[in-house]
Amino acid sequence: MEFSYENQGANTYLVYEIASDDMLDTLSLGMITNNNVPGLAQSLFTQMDNQKYIKYNITSKISMKQFFSGVINRKRLIGTFSSIVEGLISSEDYMIDLNSIILNLDYIFVDVSTCDVKLICLPITSCKDLKSEVGKFFKDIMVNTQFDNNENTDHVAKLFNFLNSSHVFSLLDFKKLLEELDNDKSVIHKPSDKPTISKAQHSPQVSTAPSRPITNITSSPSVTVTNISKQNSKVNTPIKDNSNSSNNLKSDKKITMLGLLMHYSKENKELYKKQKEEKKAQLSKQKKINNSDSKSLNKSFKQSDNKGNNAIFAIPGQSIDSVQPIVNESSNEQVHSTTKKSKDKIQYNSQQPPQLVGSVSYTTNSVGERASFGETTVLGGGVIGETTVLNGEMSQEQNITPYLVRSKNNEQIILDKPIFRIGKEKSFVDYFIGDNTAISRSHANVITREEKFFILDTNSTNHTFVNGVMIQSNTEIEINHGDRIRLGNEEFEFKLY
Repeated sequence: MEFSYENQGANTYLVYEIASDDMLDTLSLGMITNNNVPGLAQSLFTQMDNQKYIKYNITSKISMKQFFSGVINRKRLIGTFSSIVEGLISSEDYMIDLNSIILNLDYIFVDVSTCDVKLICLPITSCKDLKSEVGKFFKDIMVNTQFDNNENTDHVAKLFNFLNSSHVFSLLDFKKLLEELDNDKSVIHKPSDKPTISKAQHSPQVSTAPSRPITNITSSPSVTVTNISKQNSKVNTPIKDNSNSSNNLKSDKKITMLGLLMHYSKENKELYKKQKEEKKAQLSKQKKINNSDSKSLNKSFKQSDNKGNNAIFAIPGQSIDSVQPIVNESSNEQVHSTTKKSKDKIQYNSQQPPQLVGSVSYTTNSVGERASFGETTVLGGGVIGETTVLNGEMSQEQNITPYLVRSKNNEQIILDKPIFRIGKEKSFVDYFIGDNTAISRSHANVITREEKFFILDTNSTNHTFVNGVMIQSNTEIEINHGDRIRLGNEEFEFKLY
C-alpha cells in the first residue's frame, strides 16, 4: 500500500496507483466516487493509458499523526473520535466494506479548526477483519496521546474504561459514550490542587477580640498576621483605648508612622521613637561590619610593583577562593586564571597593574587597555567596542538559533520547537498569521532534526515555495541559511545567525 501526493491548482490529492494484481471492489469504488459519504474523503477515479488511479481530496487538512503530535485537549480528542465513528457508521450505511477503510494515522486527515476527520477508503479486496481492530485502534491512540493537564481528565478515564471493558467493540455504544462526553461540559477545567481559602480563613479566629482593631492594624503594611494573632490573644479592647495601650503595645511590636498617626498616644510615641533608635543602631553596626569586610577584601589583593610581581585579582562575581596565581614558566611572572575549566591561561600586561576601585575589579586586555564587562567581549583579541568577525571555528562553537524573518514587518520568529507550526488557526499553530487570508489554517511546519532544518507543506491551499519553487505537499525539503520561503503570498527569510 503506497500513496503519493499531488498538487493540482489549489487542491492537494492523496494518490493511489492501482496495481495490476489488485482486486477492485467495484461496489465500494462506485459509492465513494459518486457520493459524498460523511466522514470519507471525496474520491476521484482516473485512468491514463493503462494506469489507473484513485485520488482523494485532502486540501487544507493535515494527517492525524501530525494533529496528535502535540498536547491534545478534550475538544480535539472527542471531536476526532466522533468523526471517525461517524465515518465508519456511514460506510456501513452506504454498503461500503469496512475492511477497505484505512485505520492508519498517516492516512486519516483532520481539519484543525473543526476537528472533522476524513477517512480514506481504498476499495481493494483484502482478507483482513477491520471490525476486530477498531477497538484496538482507539486504545492505541489513547495510550500514545499526551493529554492537556490543565483540564479535568475524567473523559479520558471513561474512554479507557469503555475500551478495556468491552470484549466486542460496538460502534453504536462508543458513539453514545462520545455524545455523552461531548454534552457533559459541566467540568472542563482541572480543579485547583490548592483549596480555596476565604478571607475569614486567612485571619486568626479570636472570638474575644473586637473587629475594629484588627481592621486598623492590617491596614499598616509593617504589621504581619502573626503579630495580629499575638496581639489579639492579649487584647480585649481596641487599641484606640489609651488606658490599656501600655499593655497592648510592647517593644517587640513594630509600629510605623502610619500606625502612630492612626493610634496616637504617649506610649505609642515613645515606642516609635525607641524602635527608630534601635533601627539606627542596627544600621550603624551593619555599616561597621561592611567596612570591616571591605578592608579585609582589600588586604587580600596585592598590588603589583613596577616589575609586575604578585599581581592577583578577581573578576566581579567571582569568590576570592577561586582566584589562584599561576606561574608562567617562560617569564616567571604570575598570571591569573579565571576558571579551571578554561584550557588557555589568560595573561595580563604586568606593566599596567589592575586597579581595585571599591569592590569592582578591572582587567586589561592583550593590548593593555582596561576591559569593560558591559561591552561585547572581543574574541581572539582586537579593539574593544568593535565587532569581531567570527571565523569558521568560532561560528561552530556558537549555539545556532534558527528563526524566520517576516518580510512584511521584519518580525523575527524564533523556531524553538522540533516541529514548529505556522498557520491561521490560533488554537493549533505556534505562529499565528491572522492578517492574511491566503494562509491556510495549518499551512506549513518547520522541522528541526539532527542539526538540520526542513520545511513541510501541510496540504495548504496556496502551497509553499522555497526560493521561488513550489514544494510538494507532505514532503520535507531541507532549508539553509538565507533561503527565501513563501507561504501563499507571505514572504519569509530563514536564518541561523
